[in-house]
Amino acid sequence: MKFICDDNLGKLTKYLRILGFDTLFKENIEDNELLRLADSEQRFLLTRDHQLIDKSHPYGVLLLENDDPLLQLKTILEALSLKINVAQLFLRCSQCNEICNEVDKSQIGNEVFPFIIRIQEIISQCPSCKRYYWKGTHYQKLLKKLKSVISNNNIIGEWPET
Repeated sequence: MKFICDDNLGKLTKYLRILGFDTLFKENIEDNELLRLADSEQRFLLTRDHQLIDKSHPYGVLLLENDDPLLQLKTILEALSLKINVAQLFLRCSQCNEICNEVDKSQIGNEVFPFIIRIQEIISQCPSCKRYYWKGTHYQKLLKKLKSVISNNNIIGEWPET
């Protein structure tokens, strides 16, 4: 499922991308442009804006009442009966939504601390924004947060170890 989030849902967008969902987000987007993009790209619309739920959208709209991004995520998973494939976790860039690619550590140079290059088995990079990713302490903290709100009924496979 592909999503588009209104400009009130930036943190939620990152969580959806981490879970592997193709999620579009633009800051300061007008409602008409948001609806046009949702329609043209066949995206399910997630919003905090009560005015948007009154507008027709063929791919679905969900109003999120809670301010907490983790609870918003839980609401989406339950309302849409979504399953999370653990093989898709952490594959997308949380900043720009692109699928990241594993990089040859010898080609990284000094863009990442040498200690990280030495201790990490896999380092990935976003082909668009060039951001690097690895399974460090931030990964472990995010995984723990996600596990706290996602039911095992919504999981395909087994959670990675933290």
